[in-house]
Amino acid sequence: MILTKPNHIKIYGHRGARGDLPENTLESFRYLFENKITAYETDILLTKDLIPVVYHDFRLNPALTKDAQGNWIEDNDIKIFDLTYEELSEFKIGEINKKSKYGRRFNNQKSLGKIKIPKLSDLLELTSNYISDDLIINLEIKSTPVEDNLTPPPNVMARLIIDEVNKTELKDKIIYSSFDWRILREIKNLDSKVSRAYLTSELKGKIYDKSPWLDFMPLYDSDSRELPRLIKTLGGEAWHPKLKDIDKGVVRISHEEGLPVNVWTVNEKYEMLRMIEYGVDGIITDYPLRLKELCKKEGVNWF
Repeated sequence: MILTKPNHIKIYGHRGARGDLPENTLESFRYLFENKITAYETDILLTKDLIPVVYHDFRLNPALTKDAQGNWIEDNDIKIFDLTYEELSEFKIGEINKKSKYGRRFNNQKSLGKIKIPKLSDLLELTSNYISDDLIINLEIKSTPVEDNLTPPPNVMARLIIDEVNKTELKDKIIYSSFDWRILREIKNLDSKVSRAYLTSELKGKIYDKSPWLDFMPLYDSDSRELPRLIKTLGGEAWHPKLKDIDKGVVRISHEEGLPVNVWTVNEKYEMLRMIEYGVDGIITDYPLRLKELCKKEGVNWF
């Protein structure tokens, strides 16, 4: 798996291509491959019957979800982990409610009709048809250290997801990431050779000395400059920071540690150009085709 190339940007489709098609649907990922985008970021949760599924929120998002009768759901406390996969499959995620606050962010997103939440196995089967040297699958394992009963314990979650991946030929194309660094520790315990990327967000919120999000690791400086060094000592292969949390200096520090920087979620052209100027290795975006065209226009190499 090639995470970085000199003087190149790696383009990652975020949740498939959320700006263009309903997020985390097989059609959204197929759209990437059909347009020569060879990397994506997606989210993994587990159902009540311990089936890994492709979904971002711990609870069904009313702005994305219709019930079996075709009505937008109103209950915002339907937990993925409380439903079997059969029960979850009754809900449909093929369009976004553009009257909702969330939906207004993606006014140009196309509707796909009645589509159920895919299993991780479904996505991996699709991806197996598009294996290439430049393929990167970023599986973000959704977990939280501050709320109970939303997922299995980190060790169980890590094992079940890795077991699912190991049924395929894609093991060497996958990098696992999580905001909950307990997950990454458990993955390392299972297989120290597995690639791990450390997600960070809201430096003044989740990132502090002995934060539960950092698996209670000591942090002596609350700004982002210590993070690359810490991640490197933990054996991380990449750092995935939030767009607003980095500057050119911290990208340089990360590179001095030999740690690629893949930044999220970068949607506006001026932000894309700024990240390219900073020298990041990868850009995670809801609009991967927009970034591809911008790179072509500006003479920026991408892969």
